[in-house]
Amino acid sequence: MKLISALFAGSLLMTPLGFAQDADKKDEKKETPAAEAPKEPIKHEIDFEGNGTKYHFIFDSTVAPDLTEWMDKELAPVCKEWYPKLVKLLPSEGYEASTNVTIKFSTTMGGTPAAAGGSGISCNADWFRKNLKGEARGAVVHEMVHVVQNYGWGRRKNPNATRTPGWIVEGIPDYLRWFMYEPESRGADITSRNVSRAKYDASYRVTGNFLNWVTLKYDKDLARKLNAAAREGKYSEDLWKEYTGKPLADLGTEWLDENKARLDKAAEATKLTDEQKAAGWKNLFDGADFIGWSNFKSDKVKLGWQVKDGLLVCEDPHNAGDLCTRQDYDWFELELEYNISKGGNSGIMYRVGKEGGAAWASGPEFQLEDNAAAADPQRCGWLYGLYQPPIDPATGKPLDATKPAGEWNKVRLVISPKGCEHWINGVKYFDYVLGSDDFNARVAKSKFAKMPLFAKVPKGSIALQGDHGQVSFRNIRLREMKD
Repeated sequence: MKLISALFAGSLLMTPLGFAQDADKKDEKKETPAAEAPKEPIKHEIDFEGNGTKYHFIFDSTVAPDLTEWMDKELAPVCKEWYPKLVKLLPSEGYEASTNVTIKFSTTMGGTPAAAGGSGISCNADWFRKNLKGEARGAVVHEMVHVVQNYGWGRRKNPNATRTPGWIVEGIPDYLRWFMYEPESRGADITSRNVSRAKYDASYRVTGNFLNWVTLKYDKDLARKLNAAAREGKYSEDLWKEYTGKPLADLGTEWLDENKARLDKAAEATKLTDEQKAAGWKNLFDGADFIGWSNFKSDKVKLGWQVKDGLLVCEDPHNAGDLCTRQDYDWFELELEYNISKGGNSGIMYRVGKEGGAAWASGPEFQLEDNAAAADPQRCGWLYGLYQPPIDPATGKPLDATKPAGEWNKVRLVISPKGCEHWINGVKYFDYVLGSDDFNARVAKSKFAKMPLFAKVPKGSIALQGDHGQVSFRNIRLREMKD
């Protein structure tokens, strides 16, 4: 990157995370922002190639010098990778997307996070400062889609062009953002919290969810086709029936009904009895979404974890990692059921801290595995590397109450100041006291002796291990206990 002095010029019609598709029309009300105090320009330009095309981006952080490093190190690589991808995803005959794009920070955007106009993107400096580790990059991806869309192109060529509904204009960028750029964020999920307000034409992420549903079920090229028609000024509701065989209203009803049925089924499956509620039990997993969960030291959930048929599933252990509760717990009683694959290996860790390179660096682990075929000699129900159940006289081996792989097993884990207990299928394996002389002596003789945080976090997440095999969970509930 090299420093340049050219000033970014051009008026923007600001819409929240939106596209000024009619900035060239006289009847549009244009916002005239207050003048920003002149500063020494801080601008960097990059040239790169994608899909055989050369691109030129200018990054302007003049009014927000503190964001220069983030713009250069975090945002620029995203633009280099994703702008060519977006151009390729949204082609149309005779159209060439802009190859010169300017992204600048602004301090006069009010509550608008970001906005695009022509080939320029403005970013609200205050909003971005608060969201650098959250939605900041995704917001720019959304605006880059608007630059590529360029729906004014068709209207300038065709005086009889139709106007594209705003929910399509914003829905396509959020579909590409949430389901292609950052699917792990699960930011466009329909959940029990938003289903009552969900309408296919609600715009932004809700419409993005609808577009993803139609794409998966009816037409994998839907976004490209809708965008091409909109860019040429030829969008009409009739296109939905042409592309899918069903009217738009029917598709919207079908999508919403499926989501409601899924959520209703999940709610029924995880419903607590009055007695359980009175005893202080609460669900950690609602059977429908990842609310309350994220990967270790992340605000996202990797795609190896899925919610399917009311189950929390580690489907791809190569892209799952440890899944942690967002809330921290000290003393509690946990119950859950697990179903593990043949040879599978997983675990439940507790009091997982935010420090350290892995969840197991601080959290003791209740081992889960297929005892018949897993390679790890630490067996299901054991406190990994520290405690194991007594010898079963009937077998001459440590007690094993597990059912075979493919069947559901029930876990009960009690973490109490008076004593911790491990149970499998109603059978108690052993107990121990955290921080006791016995516990500390065992840690000192184990591999955990070299881990200064191990079992030292007084309050932390509960984590489900997801990198050693396929496993499903259900009926995950907990009640907190007092000291």
